[in-house]
Amino acid sequence: MAFLMKSMLSNQVKNLGLGGGGEESKEESTPSDPAAAAGMTREEYEEYQKQMVEEKMERDAAFAQKKAERAVLRVHLREKYRLPKVSL
Repeated sequence: MAFLMKSMLSNQVKNLGLGGGGEESKEESTPSDPAAAAGMTREEYEEYQKQMVEEKMERDAAFAQKKAERAVLRVHLREKYRLPKVSL
């Protein structure tokens, strides 16, 4: 309840212009360019993004390969020991 009262009062004070204007100026000064926000040049940022995409593709490929290997092993063991297929 106290939080609600405090937020209501602070919003009214901001609307009157008596205080709390510092937050608005901070929001305006933030750069809209993600490269500038990260502290990089545009070229560095593009290279970084390209690297991140390549790494994600490598991780996805490795995951898919491991998943396929597990599936093959599961099928092999199921055939070897004549285990029933478990459906979830």
